[in-house]
Amino acid sequence: MEDKLTLMIRNREEVVFNGDVKNISGLNKKGKFDILPKHANFISLIGQTLIARLVEGQERIFQVENGVLRVLSNKVEVYLGVKTGD
Repeated sequence: MEDKLTLMIRNREEVVFNGDVKNISGLNKKGKFDILPKHANFISLIGQTLIARLVEGQERIFQVENGVLRVLSNKVEVYLGVKTGD
């Protein structure tokens, strides 16, 4: 049983974070959401902050002006600085 997620966060220049996490919390236009292992496949525009709880117990907080988050088979990819046309 898989009890972690693999998270990759990147901006236009570099990979900001790449590692295993227990869960992720974020914000989109509907409000707060959480992503846990075995989460349904999911794509969302995100903003403000993204909180990753690492397997080791620490918490990492990432400031997000705008971005796209994709969940697919326990892999979460976040692309920062995506222009949405709003």
